[in-house]
Amino acid sequence: MGLVNQTLPGLYNGVSQQPDELRLDTQVSEMINCYPSLVEGTQKRLPAALIHIDTEDTESIDMGDDVFIHTYDRGAGNERYILVVKDGYWRSYDADTGLPVQTMDWQSDAYLALPAGAKASESFSMVTVGDTTYIVNKTKTTAMSTTTDDNGDPSWDKNFYYWVKRTTEIRYGVDAGSTKGYTYYIYDAAGTLVGNEMGSDSVTLAGGLATDIGGTSKGSVVKRTSSGTDVYTGSDSWGSQASESWQGTVKKMQDLPNDLGYLGAVIEVSGDDKNAFDNFYVKFDGTYKETFRPGLANDLDATTMPHIIERKEGGNFTMTPVAYVARKVGDIDTAPEPTFIGKGITDVFFYKNRLGFLSGDNIIMSETGEYYNFFPTTVTDVLDSDTIDVAVDSNKAVHLNYALPFNKELLVFGDHAQFILSASKALSPKDINIQQSTAYSINTKVTPITLGPNVFFVTEKQNSSIVREYYVVPDTANNTAANITSHCPSYIPDGLIKLAGSEKHDMLFGITGIDNKIYVYNFYWQGEEKAQSAWHTWAIESDEVIFSVEVLGSKLLVMVAYPNGDKALETIDLELPKDITTIDYQDDGTDPVESRIEMSKWGVPSGQSNVDSNRASLILRDLRLSMDINSYYGVEVTRGAVVNTWLNYETTDMTFIGDHKYPVVGNANNLDIAIVNTTNKGFKLNSLSWRGQLHLKGSRGI
Repeated sequence: MGLVNQTLPGLYNGVSQQPDELRLDTQVSEMINCYPSLVEGTQKRLPAALIHIDTEDTESIDMGDDVFIHTYDRGAGNERYILVVKDGYWRSYDADTGLPVQTMDWQSDAYLALPAGAKASESFSMVTVGDTTYIVNKTKTTAMSTTTDDNGDPSWDKNFYYWVKRTTEIRYGVDAGSTKGYTYYIYDAAGTLVGNEMGSDSVTLAGGLATDIGGTSKGSVVKRTSSGTDVYTGSDSWGSQASESWQGTVKKMQDLPNDLGYLGAVIEVSGDDKNAFDNFYVKFDGTYKETFRPGLANDLDATTMPHIIERKEGGNFTMTPVAYVARKVGDIDTAPEPTFIGKGITDVFFYKNRLGFLSGDNIIMSETGEYYNFFPTTVTDVLDSDTIDVAVDSNKAVHLNYALPFNKELLVFGDHAQFILSASKALSPKDINIQQSTAYSINTKVTPITLGPNVFFVTEKQNSSIVREYYVVPDTANNTAANITSHCPSYIPDGLIKLAGSEKHDMLFGITGIDNKIYVYNFYWQGEEKAQSAWHTWAIESDEVIFSVEVLGSKLLVMVAYPNGDKALETIDLELPKDITTIDYQDDGTDPVESRIEMSKWGVPSGQSNVDSNRASLILRDLRLSMDINSYYGVEVTRGAVVNTWLNYETTDMTFIGDHKYPVVGNANNLDIAIVNTTNKGFKLNSLSWRGQLHLKGSRGI
C-alpha cells in the first residue's frame, strides 16, 4: 500500500463513453452547460439572452415548429438577417433585434406551398450571394413552359428558296449580236418542270422563276411558301453549280447568299462529313445569326423553378420568380432541356461563378457569370463558359442531396456516397472530372456544413447518430471522413435535424428539434494532430423546445418554442469572458444556468498502453480543484444511496468561501464525483488533483 497522487490538466476533452480505464484523463462521463477550452479552462457556458418573442396572439399566421430557417450576414455592420419559410409563406427578421424586417406580416407565395405530409424543415434549400437568396422547394417538379415560339417564321420548313448563284453571258451569231446564258430549272415533287428561265441577269431570272411558280423574288432569290405537301427542287444547265435551292435545310453556310433578302427567314444548316458540329439553325436579319428551331417550347416554367428573395434598398425583402434564359439556339437534340426538367431540385449552390442545382444523379451548373442560363450559347462549338450538366459515375443508383465547395473542388453528397467534382484548369464542360471519393451513408435531413478546411455531416444509426468530419488526408490525395463520435457512440441521439458551426471558435452544434438540448462539439487542431475533441451538452429550461440554431458572428442564435406556443429568439455568446464575475449566469435573466460535470472513475495507469491497472485498488482521500478566483461551485460525492455535497460558498448570502481541499474518502470504483453549479455565478476550472492510497492485488501464476 502506498500514497499516490495525480494532477489532471483540465477537463477539456468532454464526454467519453469508453470504459473508465480507457479514457483520457481529460475526459468525463457527462458535461452539461459547460464550455471546455484548452487555453481558458472549463467554464460555465454563457447565458442565453432573450432577443424577441413572437406571441401567439400577435401572429396572424402561427410560425409553428415546422419551419425552414436560413441566416446570412451582409458583412456591413450589424445587418444580419433570418429568413423563415413554412408551407406557403415566408418572413424576414433582423437577427440582432429578432423583429420582423417587413412592415407587413407573413408573405404568401405559391412556390412555397407543400404537398400534404411534407415538412418545411426538410423541403427547402437556400444559398445567399450578395443580397440575393436563392430558394429551392424540393417538392416542386420543374417543367418547361407549354408556350411554343415560331421564331417569327412559322413556315420555315415549308419555304422553298431558289438562289440564282452564278450567271454567264454567251455571245454568238453575226457580229456576236445574239446572247444567251445558263438555263435555270425548278421541278415539283413529281419531277415536272414548273419553272424554266434562261438568261444572264440574276434579278431578271429570279423574277421570271418567281412568276413561273407563283412565288416572290428579292434580288436573285426566289421564295415560295409551300402548302405543306408541295416539295420543290432546283437545278441549272451548268451542272447545278450556278444555283442553290433548299426547302428548310441547307448543308453548309456557303450555300446561302450574302443577302437573302427575306428578313426573319430561318434555315437549318445540316452540316456534312467535314463538319464537327450537328445541325444548327440561322436566322437572316441582314446577317445570319444562330438561332433555334421554330415551334419549340423554349422557356423554363418560372413558377416551378427556384425563386429569389432579395433585400432591396431600404432594407425590405421581396420574393419573385426568376427570369430564366430561354433556349436561343439549336433544338431538343443539340440544345436539350436541362436534366432537372420533369424532376425535383434537391439543392442549390454557387461554385466558380456558376449557379448550380442537384437533381437526381445530375449536377447542373449555369453558364459562367450568367446565373439564369442553363442552355448552350451555341451548338457549333463547346465553350469553356457553357453550361455543365453531368451525371455522377456510379454502378449504383444515386440520389444527390447536397453540394458544398470544398478544398477548391465541389463535394457532392449522395444518399450513400460522396463525389468530388473537379477540373484540372478552368471549370468547363470540356475539362470536368467527377469521381467517387468516399462511401458513407448520410442523414439526408441534416445539411452538411463546412468549417474551415473540413466538412461535417451526420450518419444515423438505429438509436443514435454518428457525426463525421470529412477532410483531406495530409500529404496524400485521399479524403476520409473520421467518426468524431466514436468515443461516445450513443451520446448523440438519432433524429438530428440540423448542424450549425463556428469556424471562428472551432465549435459544432446539433439539435433534434424535439427537446431543450444542444449537442456541442469543441475541437482544436495542432498541426496534423487533434488536441481537443470534446462532446458535451447545453440545455435550457426543460419545458422549452429548441427548433433551430444558427451561428452569426460570435453568437449562437437559438430559436425556442415556449410551452404556451410563443416563439423566441435567444442568443448565446461564444466569446468566453475575461472576467466571470461580471456575468449574471441566468438564461433570459431569470433562470440560473445549471452546470454539471460527472467525473470519470480514476485509477493508476500501468504498462506501455497507459491503461488503468485492474490489479490495483485505489482508495481516494481528497480532491483539490484549481479554479479561477470567485468561481462558485460544489463537489457532489455519491456513495450508493448517500449523496454529500460540499460548496465553496454560503447558500444563505452567496458569500464566496474560496478553494479548499475536499474529503472524498472511499474506493474510487464506488464513488461518483461531480462538479456542480446551480447558481447565477460562474466558474472556471483550470486543473484538478487527487490523492489516494493504492492497494496492489496479489496474483498467482499459472
